[in-house]
Amino acid sequence: MNTPRPTEAIAPAQTAAADAPPDPSEPSAPIEAAQANEDDATPAHPPAAATHLSPQELDELEDILLDLGQRGVEAPSWEFLEGFMAGLLCCRRAIEADEYFAAVLADPNSGRFGPHLFPSPEQHQRFMDLWQRRWLQVQTALDAPVDALDDERAYAPELFDLRALLWSLSEEERAKMLAEMAAEAAAQEGVDADGMPHVPAFAQLWAIGFMAVVQTWPEEWQPPRDRELAQWLQEALDDIEALTEDDLDPPSLSTQADNDPPSVSQQRLDDYGTALWAAYDLREIARTLGPRVVPQRKTEQPGRNDPCHCGSGKKFKKCHGA
Repeated sequence: MNTPRPTEAIAPAQTAAADAPPDPSEPSAPIEAAQANEDDATPAHPPAAATHLSPQELDELEDILLDLGQRGVEAPSWEFLEGFMAGLLCCRRAIEADEYFAAVLADPNSGRFGPHLFPSPEQHQRFMDLWQRRWLQVQTALDAPVDALDDERAYAPELFDLRALLWSLSEEERAKMLAEMAAEAAAQEGVDADGMPHVPAFAQLWAIGFMAVVQTWPEEWQPPRDRELAQWLQEALDDIEALTEDDLDPPSLSTQADNDPPSVSQQRLDDYGTALWAAYDLREIARTLGPRVVPQRKTEQPGRNDPCHCGSGKKFKKCHGA
């Protein structure tokens, strides 16, 4: 199944490749932490260039995630991971790849991510190559000085409008697909009150993926002391969280083509644009504030006439305090 692409009227996909990989010392570079077992280590540096992912490569990513699911890994969709990636890039701390992959693509038994999860080392390497290329594209887009979302340099998430796909099918094909989804959702307890599978709204999984970073590392999103920055941060998070809700307004627009059945409301598209600007705001806030500084508490020293903490029985002034 080909992944539907966002239309240019909403937000164009990235077309400009990064000229060079980011400096690994930059907070946003996806650096892998070294592991004791070198067989599970993943590449530490991105490739030399990041070309735009083609629809075929996006389908390849989805197929890899499906393979992982069949191997017992609770692998989310690529749209969720796209939002997760954006959240990582907007986080104040540069979370290492071993840490963040373990949060979304971990072995259910060991809690680790690595080549052992994949059918072959080649597939693992392919996944990492595609991940790193997309990381560079998203990072470059979020750092670009854009004034409008139709700027070719602007960030455009890779989304899969499942509702648009369903409405483009015949009634018979739609019923068959919904029945298959219902069977799968029932196994995962993901059905609505009426027994039907929940079909994600436009960009809903992207926003859920982004907010998963906030929920997994909440200490990195604590409001700063500066009230204006704190308000800016909270408003941006609220704008993205709003997109995690369902689109309950009547659909009036198509994300695919003008002659396709409508699948998304105007309000939803407006909220989507607001959420994208919120991602830009959060990226700027993170770069402005830098990594969170953990206050160091000074340990209390015993009085000079108190017993020494080492247990020698001597007074502190005649032992470690001498």
